[in-house]
Amino acid sequence: MNARIMTVAGLAFLLVPAAGAQRKISGTENCHQPEIVSATNAGDMEGHILAVQKNTCTWTTGMEMEGAKAKDGSGVEFVEIWPTRASSDGTYVGNMDNGDKFFVSYHGSVTLKDGAPTGPVHGTWSYTGGTGKLKGITGKGTFTATPNPDGSSEIDVEGDYTIPPPAAPKAATPKP
Repeated sequence: MNARIMTVAGLAFLLVPAAGAQRKISGTENCHQPEIVSATNAGDMEGHILAVQKNTCTWTTGMEMEGAKAKDGSGVEFVEIWPTRASSDGTYVGNMDNGDKFFVSYHGSVTLKDGAPTGPVHGTWSYTGGTGKLKGITGKGTFTATPNPDGSSEIDVEGDYTIPPPAAPKAATPKP
């Protein structure tokens, strides 16, 4: 009997690293033209603008995590624009089709010519948390945002994530 318990315990310990293993993800979302919440000239040079904007997105190819797919989300970002480049730092809240959420911090940049992007926005992102099955999520990746003429953008995302294994149950304290 002790050998059977040790075998089961050994198998359980072998499965714990798999539960916390790093998993690859990718997906594509379409984001509407951002809503500019506030913008002002920085005052130090012509064309240096600071802005806060919000956007909403729908996943056209949802990232799959823990048996669910990303369906939509929204972001708020701080954007700094110079005559030849722009950068953004923001927070994105994603919604999964099972009701779970994930939270992301991101940074992107693009080269500008005559106030317009010369190509796609390239950036990096990392998870800052999640709910439900995504609680404790960690991971990071990259994105490429291709602007469309109507102000919307198509964003390709790839990266990896890890979910921590469930906490082991506490051993019962024997009663005296």
